[in-house]
Amino acid sequence: MFLSGCVQSNSLVDNGDEDPEQIPFELTFSANTLDRAEDTDKRFDLKDELSNGPVMLLWIGAGCTGCHDWTDMIRQKMLNGELDNSNYTIVSVHRWGEFESTDELHEVFGNAEQSDHYTPWAIVTPSESTEAYDFNSEKSTGASIYSAYGNPGTPTLQVIAPNGVLAWQSKTYWANETVFDDGINFFQQQVNQE
Repeated sequence: MFLSGCVQSNSLVDNGDEDPEQIPFELTFSANTLDRAEDTDKRFDLKDELSNGPVMLLWIGAGCTGCHDWTDMIRQKMLNGELDNSNYTIVSVHRWGEFESTDELHEVFGNAEQSDHYTPWAIVTPSESTEAYDFNSEKSTGASIYSAYGNPGTPTLQVIAPNGVLAWQSKTYWANETVFDDGINFFQQQVNQE
């Protein structure tokens, strides 16, 4: 029996349909959102969003305490103005749509007045059938976004570079400012090392 919340990817059944050798490094995807004002549209398109700069994906589950912790910390950083000069876009991606409903997700993250872990940025709600696409050709990879992005457990933070490459990742369970800052400053750190 599967339970939603904080689950590691090795607890999932791998159907073996996807060949990781054929999945390109430069990826994109498009999926529904919760369709709130904060989501700006009914559909989220990663390639479109990357035209504005890097995107930090926060893979979440409604029942995941670590996800609540990360969401609260990032929201507080936004409210404090700590991300005002960043060109990053933060996006939460629901990881467990086959186990949790969008209503559950909305209840926990989606409502400014009623949610304990309100998320003032886009929340994307893919499904098992949501495919990853080659960033350049926009052809289907044949892989779900879950497998294409490494079957992330929750919570997982991933930084996607403007060319669609997964550039940085952390699977730290509890919110950690140092880890978050490493992700947000990843590209600046790369420039400074050159």
